[in-house]
Parts: sequence; C-alpha cells; structure tokens
Amino acid sequence: MEREQTILAILKEHKLRLTKTRRAMIALFLREHTPLSVPQILDELSTQMIHVNKTTVYRELETLEMLSIVKSVKLEDRKQYFELATRDHHHHFVCVECEEIEDVHLDECDLERQEELLARKNGFSVFRHSIEFFGLCKLCR
Repeated sequence: MEREQTILAILKEHKLRLTKTRRAMIALFLREHTPLSVPQILDELSTQMIHVNKTTVYRELETLEMLSIVKSVKLEDRKQYFELATRDHHHHFVCVECEEIEDVHLDECDLERQEELLARKNGFSVFRHSIEFFGLCKLCR
C-alpha cells in the first residue's frame, strides 16, 4: 500500500493523470514480483478488458521509467523486461525453457566487496552491475 501511495504521489507531483491503462499497469507491477515483458503486460491488460496497442504500452513504460517508477531489465536473451524500480536490489534466475524469471537475493555486502576488489584490480570504475543465472526451473527440469 505504501508503494502505491508513493507512486500516486509521484504521478500527482508531475501532474500526470491516472488513466485506466496507467492504473492497471501500476497495479500489475505492484502485484507481480518478477520482471514483465511487453507481451505479458498486453496479455494481462487484455484479460482486464483494457485494449491498448503496443505503442501505448511502450509510451506508458517510458513515462514510468522516466519517473523512476519502473526500470528496464535486459537479460541475456536481449529481451526487455520491466519491474518496479522501488524494489530492493536483486538479481534473477531465468529458465531457458519456459522463460520464468525469479528474483535472487545475494549477500550484498560480500558482492560489494567483490565488486570493489575487481574494480581496484582492473582499474575499473563500476557504476552498476547485473547478475543473472540461466538454467531450468523446477517444472522444466
């Protein structure tokens, strides 16, 4: 409920209307705990009898991303997914068979330490990182 109020406050602050499509997309992101592709978003909106085209969904996602409400997640398969930006830092398990995506939470202290060591060793300045694990989920094994 707190995340929803924060999102609504951001929209209000930027004088953006809470359209039926925008409301449904925000509710979907609040409900789902895994990244969603545009086809998945379109399917879900369709089941709610909200018929919009792909361009509208991309436009809404662009707006929500610009406001740091959602963030883009690009996985190895180069498909683009979206998830709430307000969620904690995490990584993903990706099933290469059914494309199911699950969140993975790692020990961030250890990960940050490793990141610092690698950066120092290689003279590299790290701005962000992305870690995904690809394999088969329980159902596909």
